[in-house]
Amino acid sequence: MNTRIALILLTALLPVLTACDPPEPEAGPPLADAETLALVNDVPITRTDLFTYVGLEAAPDTANAEDLLDELIKLELLRQQAVAEDLHQEEETRVLLRNLETNILASQLIERRTEAMQFSDAEIEAEYEARIEELASEEYRARHILVPTPEPARDLIEQLDAGGDFAALAETHSIDASASEGGDLGWFVPEQMVPPFAAAVAGLEPGEYTREPVETRFGWHVIRLEETRDVERPPLEEVRPLIEEILETRRLRAYVEELRADARIEFPIRPQQ
Repeated sequence: MNTRIALILLTALLPVLTACDPPEPEAGPPLADAETLALVNDVPITRTDLFTYVGLEAAPDTANAEDLLDELIKLELLRQQAVAEDLHQEEETRVLLRNLETNILASQLIERRTEAMQFSDAEIEAEYEARIEELASEEYRARHILVPTPEPARDLIEQLDAGGDFAALAETHSIDASASEGGDLGWFVPEQMVPPFAAAVAGLEPGEYTREPVETRFGWHVIRLEETRDVERPPLEEVRPLIEEILETRRLRAYVEELRADARIEFPIRPQQ
């Protein structure tokens, strides 16, 4: 748990938890230490247990601390009864517990390695430049008319050649949701469109429309490019957290591959397809 979060939780809950601590039983062992909030058949429930039960994202409402502790006591009673009935020895339960342990330990290891990672300014800047290069440098605003077959698309192109109004034709003939807007698709970068549509738009100059119908999985398009503009690139400081996440993921992936390379992995029984 983040130390700052833990301290906030402890400060917020301490008065209530102290007030709701059950009295020390007359018989049996004393409270293990100052962290112990309750003993359930001699099994301690601690403040750490309570914080973990609440979760790491937000502190519990101090007014509900006693209710939360009561929930933990009930869960502990159920756990003890399950053990008494040997449920923990059943194969299905053992598999579930093993998988749970694997997930928790793997998550803890990843979290610790991630927290320890540090990246130089040079690494961050190099990754930023590489990602910037992948971004489109230009975005487009276009209209289109979508029809189900190529024949009406060719007819629409003939009407445009004769001076027809693109927006009016889109409103009348397009089967796309943009018909009510005269086929206007707003601003977009090529990656937002299916490849044939994006390629057709990139081949047009502002004011031009496609001279042949463009086929996509949606149907047949007549496309008019309205205007273009340069894409504003985000500054490094704005996307630094994202860049660091990319670098973290890459290091973690490499770390797992190293573990795999050093391990002896066998497949006595192949999983069924």
